[in-house]
Amino acid sequence: MKAQDGRPTDKLLRLRPAQERVLAYQGGRMAVSAVPGSGKTFTLSRLAAQLIADGRIDPRAGQEILIVTYLNSSVENFKTAVRKQLLEQGLEPVGYDVRTLHSLSLEIVKLSLSGTAAAMPAVIDDSQSGYFLSQAIDRWIDAFPFAWGEWIASLPADSPQMRVRWREVVERSAKAFIKTAKNERFRPNTILEALTQQPDAEAWQFLLMLTGIYERYQSILNRQGAIDYDDQIWEATDLIDTHPALAERLRERWPYVLEDEAQDSVPLQEILLTALTGPSGNWVRVGDPNQAITSTFTAADPRFFSAFLRQDDVQALPLPNSGRCAPKIIGLANRLVDWVCDDHPVPEVQESTFFRQHIEPTPAGDAQPNPPDSEANIVIKAYKHREDEEIPAVAQLAYRYITKFKDRTAAILVPTNNIGYLVTEALDNIKLPEGRTVPYDSLLRGGAHERQIVAALQSMLALLADPLDRRALLDAFHALRDLEHPAVIGPIDDEKRFDAILQSINRPEAFLFPRDEDEFYSALPTGIASEQDVRRLEGFGRFLQTIFKLRPLPVDDLTLSLGDELFAFNDDVREGDLAIAYQIAGILRSWRDTRPEMRLPDLVAELAAVARGRRSINLSAKSDEGFAPKPGRITLATQHGAKGLEWDAVFLIGSDGYWLPGSLDAYFLGVEEFLGGDPTAEAVAQLHFLMDRVGHTFPGRSPTESAHIGIISERLRLLYVGITRARRFLQISRSRKTGHFNRERDAEPATVMAALYRYLQSQ
Repeated sequence: MKAQDGRPTDKLLRLRPAQERVLAYQGGRMAVSAVPGSGKTFTLSRLAAQLIADGRIDPRAGQEILIVTYLNSSVENFKTAVRKQLLEQGLEPVGYDVRTLHSLSLEIVKLSLSGTAAAMPAVIDDSQSGYFLSQAIDRWIDAFPFAWGEWIASLPADSPQMRVRWREVVERSAKAFIKTAKNERFRPNTILEALTQQPDAEAWQFLLMLTGIYERYQSILNRQGAIDYDDQIWEATDLIDTHPALAERLRERWPYVLEDEAQDSVPLQEILLTALTGPSGNWVRVGDPNQAITSTFTAADPRFFSAFLRQDDVQALPLPNSGRCAPKIIGLANRLVDWVCDDHPVPEVQESTFFRQHIEPTPAGDAQPNPPDSEANIVIKAYKHREDEEIPAVAQLAYRYITKFKDRTAAILVPTNNIGYLVTEALDNIKLPEGRTVPYDSLLRGGAHERQIVAALQSMLALLADPLDRRALLDAFHALRDLEHPAVIGPIDDEKRFDAILQSINRPEAFLFPRDEDEFYSALPTGIASEQDVRRLEGFGRFLQTIFKLRPLPVDDLTLSLGDELFAFNDDVREGDLAIAYQIAGILRSWRDTRPEMRLPDLVAELAAVARGRRSINLSAKSDEGFAPKPGRITLATQHGAKGLEWDAVFLIGSDGYWLPGSLDAYFLGVEEFLGGDPTAEAVAQLHFLMDRVGHTFPGRSPTESAHIGIISERLRLLYVGITRARRFLQISRSRKTGHFNRERDAEPATVMAALYRYLQSQ
């Protein structure tokens, strides 16, 4: 048996030689560079169980092996794996503690307060943090309307859609900027003081705006008596730094620290775990620097782990074997690493992108043999046009693959969510007999569809908040129409006429709360509604009468119930839409908890801002929730969202010179193409440059150049991640032309693709 990540599940299965070398660890500092699919979860959990079994800690004295991992879902995976390992050895499943960085920080703060009268600070979650950040942006705009107007005037076009996108850019950049500032332990006044000393004020206007937003965000937190997750880690780090007795107490409790996903370590995590383990402590770090793909929009930086690998007092060991991919696909990934390290035209990209380590197939007799090359294929293809040819063709190819191989999985991986939305349209437009649709799961974040779900819930809640509002009645009808809900299904000959009928209902209370049929019909405008109109109004009215029975529920339960009514009817259960609705329910509850004075109309108003794109909320993709690809279905995801997953076939779209620029002078396709770059990465690079954080910038390079080096490096690592998701089939495609704001644009090939194409020719 084998799990998805390649770890053996049978205790009798033979360990790989590289795993045996890692498991020989007894103490000190060790770094394990694990290639994709090498079974790092199995190896790390087995190491934890082995240290307990060997008597390296004393559980009776309260000692534990501490495992620090990235996601909550990983916490449960590690707990289950360590427990299983201990039970298989006939041992009691005790002596281990698995935590995220946030829960570790919370525990440290709690321990520091034990025995004192001080109260724990209120820690807000991501949704509450996003809510406060939106408020901070509003307050900055109110304080500097002229400056905000200048930013709007600088956009390529002034339209409601462009203003929404700009607002989203500012919110995303501010979030990354604040996270980076807190990880470097910079308060707003410190940054403002540095900005006032810059001679060219014009060049720092974006950073000045973000600093002002940071200042207002922190002011809101202070008034609420709350801290966010980064404040919590900052506080825990300061506590260990300034309280030696607490540090010793923690080291006694956790004599061994095992760190997962070390390539995504942030500065505060680095400082915290360094202090926690002490100068001679036992610290094992496992990660893959070549899969560090969050550094341009978070505080993470793969250079931390790469530097740790090279320290003299660190034992560095590889986990090089992976049974995930066919050998020829492994060879392509290795060729990418070698070419970047040796031949990339930007010297800093050569030095900072990859840790030179080759993936190796699993040895003979391994529990996870690689798919044979006889079953594998790699295609590098150029299409004439992205929107007209590449996207529709790839959608068709992916569908044909899952039709031919019904027991296999397939994925289409895109550079950005915006390109992903075009792929969903192409998949939806594939004509199949008997009204069938292409089976696919979308892991895309944000965009029009999520706003449609928010808008549907908001319109229903608005009507519940004010039943006599005829506009709310009309909005509720249109929301159901957009969802193709059976309560309002069917053609309408004259949309405007029917809208007028809805707005002409003279007694909404009789329409929504009729005592009998006669009262219901008396609410309808006489002499205007046709028989077909009346039938449609009957179905709509019955549905609304159903949801009004839910009105007494608390807002989160109310939203959950509305989600069931909107997205689960008859045999049609829209699981993705339901998942979004359930997340929105939790966000509304957190807003209410944060501000208990808010009533349903207030919450509706906040949700309306989200539906219109004026504000954003943090909705997690399915990949964050333990998503597993299903045979016979296509997965649609960004390259970022694909990490941690694997498929039999992978189609990589849009691998051109705009997404994978070969020089610092190239046009940079950012997360927002209309800006010609990535403002989030630019803001983070400017902050590091301003505060003279030499380790985060490149000597002799400007903030913009440093940002571009970071973007090039991360996108090459994204390409590596995309390649190593494919087990048997891989297609990498680009287009020679693409549409860009209603204009055609020529797209040059990416420099790196020539090296990969030469590899294919050599096979």
